[in-house]
Amino acid sequence: MGRSEAHPGAVLVTGSTRGIGFAIALKLAARGFAVAINGREQGTSMSRALEAVRATGASAISVAGDMARPENHRPVLDQVEMQLGPIVSLVCNAGVGPLRRSDILDVEPDSFDHCMAANARGPFFLAQEFARRLAGRDDEGRHRSLIFISSANAEAASLNKAEYCVSKAAVAMVAKAFALKLSSLGVQVADIRPGIIETDLSAPVIEEYARRIREEGLTLSPRVGRPDDVAHAVAAIAAGDLPYVTGAVLPVDGGLSMARL
Repeated sequence: MGRSEAHPGAVLVTGSTRGIGFAIALKLAARGFAVAINGREQGTSMSRALEAVRATGASAISVAGDMARPENHRPVLDQVEMQLGPIVSLVCNAGVGPLRRSDILDVEPDSFDHCMAANARGPFFLAQEFARRLAGRDDEGRHRSLIFISSANAEAASLNKAEYCVSKAAVAMVAKAFALKLSSLGVQVADIRPGIIETDLSAPVIEEYARRIREEGLTLSPRVGRPDDVAHAVAAIAAGDLPYVTGAVLPVDGGLSMARL
């Protein structure tokens, strides 16, 4: 899996107007990538994110499109490649939480479908479209990668967001399947699993998690995670810093998932 220091190429980060996705976009820009910011629609959040990424000196564009909808995938990828050149790295970060936090016995189909569409079905078909493009070219020796942002809940069950857990377990298998398909083409595939990260999505429960970290040792690292913690891991994969790692799970969770007695 080769690497080009001078021109690493273009990267699309889905769901990158804020939170983890925005931190990833900034980190990749700092590593020299041309970055495509993505959100459901153009607006203030996307404009601010684009301005911040461009402030690093990187080439950057914004592309609107709901990545839960497969009909948007080809037009978005076409737009990125037309303006920035061939995409050598795709970060499937966009995701959603449940429509309502409720006990597993009270989960309704609309919330289940909402999570599956954004967190598993969308990434599957976006990765498929990306993989088809990679299979048809060699990208001049540049390092190529496909990165999925799943969650510690891909393995750790939660009774008040079971549909979310199911969707993250599903995308974890999507990552394995694409690793099986693409590794022979020199494409590095990774499943990065954030733990307790301070974002808008976690805001309603972050104080309780922070208390459990302080008082119960919920994580080995004695703090809540930050979006930048995840961005470091993504950048290492995208830039080819871990060349013999593929099809792997990288937990970015402060030791939350480590088995303990």
